[in-house]
Amino acid sequence: MSIGRTLPASVVPPDSLGTKSHPTKKRASDSVKQAPKVVACLLAIMGLLLSGCHSTSGLPKTSSKAYEQFVSTFYVGLSALQVGNDTLADSSLQQATQIARGEPAAWANWGILALRQRNFDPAAERLNRALKLAPQNSRIYFLLGLLNSARGDSQAAIDYYRKAVSLDPKDPRAIYALALAIERQGGAGSEDQFQNLIEQILAARPDNLAALVELSRISAKRGDFATLHATIQRIAAQSIAWPPDVRQELTALQAAASGSNPGAAALRSVFLRNVLMRVPAFRASLAEIRPAEGDEAQPFTQFLRLPSPSSTPAPPDTAIKFIAQPIPTFGNDRWDWIGSLSLSGEGAPTIAVANAHQVRLATGASFPFPGGPSAVAPTPEGILPADINYDFKTDLVLAGAGGVRLMVQENPQRFTDVTAKARLPKSVLNGAYIGAWAVDIEADGDLDIVLGQTT
Repeated sequence: MSIGRTLPASVVPPDSLGTKSHPTKKRASDSVKQAPKVVACLLAIMGLLLSGCHSTSGLPKTSSKAYEQFVSTFYVGLSALQVGNDTLADSSLQQATQIARGEPAAWANWGILALRQRNFDPAAERLNRALKLAPQNSRIYFLLGLLNSARGDSQAAIDYYRKAVSLDPKDPRAIYALALAIERQGGAGSEDQFQNLIEQILAARPDNLAALVELSRISAKRGDFATLHATIQRIAAQSIAWPPDVRQELTALQAAASGSNPGAAALRSVFLRNVLMRVPAFRASLAEIRPAEGDEAQPFTQFLRLPSPSSTPAPPDTAIKFIAQPIPTFGNDRWDWIGSLSLSGEGAPTIAVANAHQVRLATGASFPFPGGPSAVAPTPEGILPADINYDFKTDLVLAGAGGVRLMVQENPQRFTDVTAKARLPKSVLNGAYIGAWAVDIEADGDLDIVLGQTT
């Protein structure tokens, strides 16, 4: 939507009104003459304000510049929200809601930002604005459930979750959130409702391991031993590849369910769940029904009322060809690793190769690779470009079976081993590594080096 500026009122000199003869009649006559011009001016301003917008919907036309601007600001805000740049997310999403006041996805994402920051009042205002624009959207009800749960209003949270589930009965995250909220609130019939909701999840996802473990726990707690035994059998069918200690907990659960006090299987189900957190398949199944803490409020990536932009890839270039040519610099030696390095940030990159014994650059530089006594070749992540000494020249971190080495570039033809200056403990210096990665661990703007080992 184009935003018009208020135009200054015209100043008319008093003597131009003919105040010496018939002032009242003259002014009235002039006013009548000026009226069409004033009306035209007002209409022009209104045209500026409404340009590119549907006047009643608050949505820009897809062919307008306002739509292009909205798409840009919305997705900048979304990206910032996803990576945790709250300042940019706030300014971009606020601008998006001003450009397209009728698009609920922008209001919802701006509300999610406030919710994550625990600014509950603005979160409620923005999410309710989104709900007013999209009253049948289950995800907005789910977000309002999260908001009220964070505020401590369990009944309101249950009401919103229940509405979300009624609109989308197959949404596992809304169903599980409702089940947990009902169980926490307690009261008559809460355990029955919890079990029914878990069974609703399993009706759509019969192999979800996290839901099966929850069903094992609640059925044991309720004394529904037929469901308990059937559920344990379904859990056991997925246990072939589990670690021995996890399988041991499953055996303890089976024993408790078959013993004189089957209700004890509820506690054993909790123990099994705890050890299953080490199993990737269980974590994946849990993520289907409950996101990691802090990620429960997932933003909208598509518009709800406006058409979302589509991407059209360029047609394939079927005529392009790559011609394999030898690199004479490296001779006939066997090389296990090859890469290209920008040594100074200028000009063409330099080709580098490596094997278990050495690293060689097309510039002529050559130095040992720490392949260890067994001469293990570098992995794809075994050579990490990094500016170790902040001189704007690319240095190298070598991580292999024989330890880690820090090579500082003096010039493209010469690298110097400065590992000793880092004063690393011998246990770190001589460890067996599968690779090195650059990560800003402290979020201070400086990249740190993470070394990986096999377990």
